[in-house]
Amino acid sequence: MKTYIINNNCIFNERNHELRSVSNSLVIKMTAMRARCLSFIIENAEMEVIERQQLTTALWGSRGNFVNDANLTQILYLIRRDLKSLGVSDFLITVPRKGIQVNNQIPVKAVTRQTKSRWLSRATMPVRAMLTATAAALLAVAFYLNAR
Repeated sequence: MKTYIINNNCIFNERNHELRSVSNSLVIKMTAMRARCLSFIIENAEMEVIERQQLTTALWGSRGNFVNDANLTQILYLIRRDLKSLGVSDFLITVPRKGIQVNNQIPVKAVTRQTKSRWLSRATMPVRAMLTATAAALLAVAFYLNAR
């Protein structure tokens, strides 16, 4: 299972089925099917067009022939919505009657252990600051109550 950085501001963790913003503590949990779809798309991003049939087969296997096209359309819509809420717009480009392609203007990098720890520490900085501020507020209240 891999982790990817999309557009330098979004971390996609394939194993945890989540998208995480680097700039704040926003985390979006995805269903396993959506995460599998996004993984397949990223892994095949170099293809000119990822055909709908390829996506359907990758997600549902041999049952893909019996899956309603609306199911795939819904999954792609939800992936787009999730990415957009993290500031990644137009990652997927629809190719009418064929499939989709990945916008080659948006960088996607597989994360190594070294870069993963650097990016994740940046992603948790706002959480640390929030916890520090909360702790300081609790200490101030405690001192105030003791001073009475």
